[in-house]
Amino acid sequence: MISTTTTFRMKTNKYSSVEWLKHGLALLALLCAISPALAQEPELFMSGKVSTKYKERDLTISAEDNHLLYSIHSYNDETRMIVEILKEGKEWGEPKLVSFSGIYKDIEPMFDPNGKKLYFASNRPLFDGDESQDYNIWYVDKQKNGWGNPMALDTIINTEGDEFFPSVSNRGTLYYTATLEVGKGKEDIYYSLLKDGEYQAPISMDSAINTATYEFNSFIDPDERFIIFSSYKRPDGLGGGDLYIAYQTNGIWQMAQPLGDQINSTKLDYCPFVSADGKIFYFTSNRKQQVGANSIKELRHLMDNPQNGFDDIYTISFDELPKP
Repeated sequence: MISTTTTFRMKTNKYSSVEWLKHGLALLALLCAISPALAQEPELFMSGKVSTKYKERDLTISAEDNHLLYSIHSYNDETRMIVEILKEGKEWGEPKLVSFSGIYKDIEPMFDPNGKKLYFASNRPLFDGDESQDYNIWYVDKQKNGWGNPMALDTIINTEGDEFFPSVSNRGTLYYTATLEVGKGKEDIYYSLLKDGEYQAPISMDSAINTATYEFNSFIDPDERFIIFSSYKRPDGLGGGDLYIAYQTNGIWQMAQPLGDQINSTKLDYCPFVSADGKIFYFTSNRKQQVGANSIKELRHLMDNPQNGFDDIYTISFDELPKP
């Protein structure tokens, strides 16, 4: 009786060492060829500096890649402030509160494409005596040594309802989230054309984007080739809110498609941003890395680190997003 080991040796002896080397190199080449196709996982952005045990969201980075801003929230969202980090040489410095934030609930900073102006949402009063405390869209000019004074957009944009997450294209068109009565759903994405320095009446994105559910927090490509946004309660959603992308072809928006479970999770995924060179995609998620704990030590470790169920900022190659 010939053993299994003997049979294996008889079969493998057919190949010389050179042939085995050829087979090994071929296998290695195959693995290298398919590795780019393997799903890349989103990574925490600046873990310990930006993504921490607190709630961080709403990242934006200047076109020069030397100035970033995001917002930090308290656990109950009663405190919401915008912070910034400047690049010192090739390294990012430490976070600090921006000069115009610290009193009101300021969120969702977004640079315009040339990095000279920063838009954001805030519940600060539009005028003396304003006690409405709804969210409106503001902007502030970037100056040589800091920031100018915040200015509110006109009331054609800022209404008695909430306006959120401004994003501006190269031609100045403003895309944002609003809770207008004319909307298709609870929250919808609108755009406003800039003509002669003034924003025009907002227009609701069509049914390729907006639905009867919730659409919110959109990032517009500077050339308006694509838009990335979040939606909640869609049939193809995974849970608490998912990211979608829609491409524009010949002036027509194609049907939005989900980013898939490579990026989306069963938790809330939102606040998209794409680097100026179009290579890196950033987003916010409150997904957890660890579900439970077996001791108070493990519990404290879980709560004192990012991925503890509060918002964190993630990054992944833009190449991983669905194509047109």
